[in-house]
Amino acid sequence: MAYETFADFNGTGLTSFFIYPPRIVPIFTPLLLFALLSIVTLSTFFAQKKFGNEGDFLVSFVVASFFTAVIAIVMTLIEGMIDGVTLSITIIIAIIGVILLMTRR
Repeated sequence: MAYETFADFNGTGLTSFFIYPPRIVPIFTPLLLFALLSIVTLSTFFAQKKFGNEGDFLVSFVVASFFTAVIAIVMTLIEGMIDGVTLSITIIIAIIGVILLMTRR
């Protein structure tokens, strides 16, 4: 079975550029969102430690999960970029983060 290259990909414009990686590698979008979540979480945590001498990992996680959920919602504007399951998981992670933040003492 021959691999589908970008030249063989049936699409024109910038949209096909964004749809090509998730179509060839289905786990591309979830990995991209996880990397974004990890980078934003760690960067906000260490920024808190640097400027405030005290970092709160849970707050950093909630901020990053909301940021990732917004990016996932924006990805739905391009048809085929993200599936419903991945979008649901990112929204559920953001909701769970808020619940954990509100219930801690």
